[in-house]
Amino acid sequence: MDVAERISRLLGAIDDLELRARRAAEFLAELPADEAVEALDELLRRTHRRSDPHSAALEGLLRGLHAFVPEELTASLRSAADAKGTQAVAALFTRTGAVRTFDLDKEGWVDREMRARSLGERKALARGRNRDLLVRLAQDQDPMVVRNLLENPRCTEREALVAASRRPVRAAVLQEVFRSRRWATNRRVRKALAQNPYSPPSLAISALAILTTPDLREIASDGTISSEVRVQARLLLAHRRGAAAE
Repeated sequence: MDVAERISRLLGAIDDLELRARRAAEFLAELPADEAVEALDELLRRTHRRSDPHSAALEGLLRGLHAFVPEELTASLRSAADAKGTQAVAALFTRTGAVRTFDLDKEGWVDREMRARSLGERKALARGRNRDLLVRLAQDQDPMVVRNLLENPRCTEREALVAASRRPVRAAVLQEVFRSRRWATNRRVRKALAQNPYSPPSLAISALAILTTPDLREIASDGTISSEVRVQARLLLAHRRGAAAE
């Protein structure tokens, strides 16, 4: 049994995404960097059905990379991916900046009534019951407010999509959306993250992996986002065409 298959069986059996991501991070730390890169590359190639164990394993690995893997391990995996020439995996670790960066002086529309409230008050409201306030707080630029909102059982896809697609937005807010236990696997939310020009390319590329083929085609031709993200979408499409031809 190859490493990718072992990871799929191990992680695919864990229903809770948080536990799966933590175990994935541990697994990556236990493997030699070369083997970890090979396993990631193989899972990216195999993931063309969103419900199979490979997809579940890859979701856990990608969340683990962003939430639980220390920087020194990330650097080791980046070096191994570069040395092996595994383009799809190397893209996960790109340090390129987002196409657009948040500028407080050019923030555009601001909910001034909500902004006048203290951070503590906004965080408390994000855990509350008022649906109108939750929609407004989905546009907050503080990542802790957005984290509380996304963890609120009353938060719906509508609010999650607002947080994922808002422009301009701080990269830290988009990271919170990607790390969300409830919304990290939502296809529409992941697509919004991938197409947001304020998403760091490493985050946007991680969001691509579990998307549908039509989603990837749309992203591959989206001129508003990073060329790295478009290239990765085309690469994943090529993998899927190869899998379909086998």
